[in-house]
Amino acid sequence: MAQPLPLVRSRGARPGVETVALSLVIAAVAVSFLYFGREILVPLALASLLSFVLWPVIQMLRKANAGRTLSVLVAVLLSIAGLVGLGSVMTLQVADLVGELPRYEANLRAKVRALKGASMPSIAMEKAADTISGLQEELKKDDAAANDAAGDRTTGPQRPTTAPPQGTSSRPLVVEVREKPSSVLETYQDIIKPVLAPLTTMALVILFLVFILMQREDLRDRLLRLAGSGDLQRSTMAMNDAADRLSRLFLTQLALNASFGIVIGIALWIIGVPNPVLWGILAALMRFVPYIGSVVAAVFPIALAAAVDPSWTMVFATAAMFLVAEVLAGQVLEPMLYGKHTGLSPVAVVVSAMFWTLLWGPVGLLLATPLTVCLVVLGNHVPALEFLAVVLGDEPALAPEQRLYQRLIAGDAGEASALAEEELKTPGLIAYYDAIVMKALMLAHLDSERGRLPRDAQNELLSTVTDVTSDLADYGLRSSSPGSAGPETNLEPSAPLALKPAPEPTLPSSPVLCIPVRTPLDEAAAQLLCQLLSKHGVNAGVMSRTSALQLSADTRPVAGTVVCLSYFGSDNPFHARFLIRRLKRVAPDLKIVTGFWMLGDETATLRKWQESAGTDFAAASLAQAVDLCLTAARPGGEKHAAATHEKRAQVA
Repeated sequence: MAQPLPLVRSRGARPGVETVALSLVIAAVAVSFLYFGREILVPLALASLLSFVLWPVIQMLRKANAGRTLSVLVAVLLSIAGLVGLGSVMTLQVADLVGELPRYEANLRAKVRALKGASMPSIAMEKAADTISGLQEELKKDDAAANDAAGDRTTGPQRPTTAPPQGTSSRPLVVEVREKPSSVLETYQDIIKPVLAPLTTMALVILFLVFILMQREDLRDRLLRLAGSGDLQRSTMAMNDAADRLSRLFLTQLALNASFGIVIGIALWIIGVPNPVLWGILAALMRFVPYIGSVVAAVFPIALAAAVDPSWTMVFATAAMFLVAEVLAGQVLEPMLYGKHTGLSPVAVVVSAMFWTLLWGPVGLLLATPLTVCLVVLGNHVPALEFLAVVLGDEPALAPEQRLYQRLIAGDAGEASALAEEELKTPGLIAYYDAIVMKALMLAHLDSERGRLPRDAQNELLSTVTDVTSDLADYGLRSSSPGSAGPETNLEPSAPLALKPAPEPTLPSSPVLCIPVRTPLDEAAAQLLCQLLSKHGVNAGVMSRTSALQLSADTRPVAGTVVCLSYFGSDNPFHARFLIRRLKRVAPDLKIVTGFWMLGDETATLRKWQESAGTDFAAASLAQAVDLCLTAARPGGEKHAAATHEKRAQVA
């Protein structure tokens, strides 16, 4: 018997209220855990991502006969040195920029005065100048407050002055309350407090990183146990593949973004923008933020260029440089290095950036894309987490045949034709009809067998299929790629149909009638077959089942006519056998080809159904049916068709 299609998943019962409520509670607990545990989870996430980046380095060191411990320590020390050096350079650059702010403010004021005639530029420049002035005043206030606090510590406490006796006149006395001078320990605490949190985070990152790298295999085994140890070989290969893919992705992304920052820094240095090293580092870091990272990184150098250069040349040069660099990196280098995408849908990228930023702040924004990529990879390899790949991944949620079926049952012929034209960029009509359209009709048949697709809906689907086949009438039969068999045509819809001659010297001379056996779905497949035969130069047409049952000795087809029946039954060929017997009684000389579309590759079942139904030839795909009809329709081709059919069965 025919088996259900592999692509169709069994539809279980809808989840109850308790299941939905439990899922919401679990999601709320997970989000709360991520938020309140961020002090530990952020260093753990950073360490995990760094482990993917450092693992190729550790493998190289181990191949050089360095032990595991030495390799891990060298890799970790190198990463620490790089991060400390990067932070030091950024600190020095920021300090230098703060010292130059007053000079930039004067340039902005001069530019505003030069642009008095232009209202909009003047307003923009005034705002920029006010911003720099406000920043300078805040820095002065902080310095003054620090000086006052230092003066208060050096001056001892004063006793409050008592009021003069009554009857005496004097001016009011100012009473000052001075704090007790801070001890040396308190002074050191004031200095250490601002840097204590970053140092703690860095220490935790280093600790977790060393632990993850040293215990990598043990952690993998524990994850395999949690994921299920029923198929260790497959699970191990999947996890190794995921780890390798993530390592390559993150290492390549790190190298690309670092190169982007270096190019930006060198270009800004050539243009003349101050502190190019700072802006290069900022550009490299912000490029980890999807979509808006490069834009944000470009705002500060552009504003600084407006303050430095009296003209607009530096501003336009800086903006153009960022635009060209981002286009080259995003549209040229990224597709060459690791594909056109990271495996995430655009909506998932934006939503994940918002989600992780709300949970973990700026660090979450930088980690949003890598963390989401990890979740998608886990969803691709762990069945229990498959929903993550469906929700966050960029792969279509539905298979091509499922997408087409959805458009067909919705009656959206325009969208269905658009999907077909998108898929037809590579194959021809025969391959597309067999691979996608026929599978969509199989899905419709399965739904009709379950009682979910009534007769009226099937008739509407038939009407939509008719419109789609009409829209695709200009496409060729075969793929235009080199090495494809059969006639070749231009796949562009606007191109005229120009078929090469068929392999046989003569075209079929007998007409072909395509007849549905039972349902409108059978008629839809018959229309597809009729179109393919017509493109081969065959005089083909579609006859309804009612008309076929009304055939008599006076209205029977002419001699030599080939009948091709279309049948989506999956249980038995009873309905096809009934129609074949009816046709044979009316015209015994008919050559009948029956398409049992639900059988697929089940060759043995196909032969049994052929014998049971009494048909001359049987096919399980449109390509087979077209070949049999072409051969049987030629004069004297019945024997050749039988031999071809027998040979195909033996090969299968």
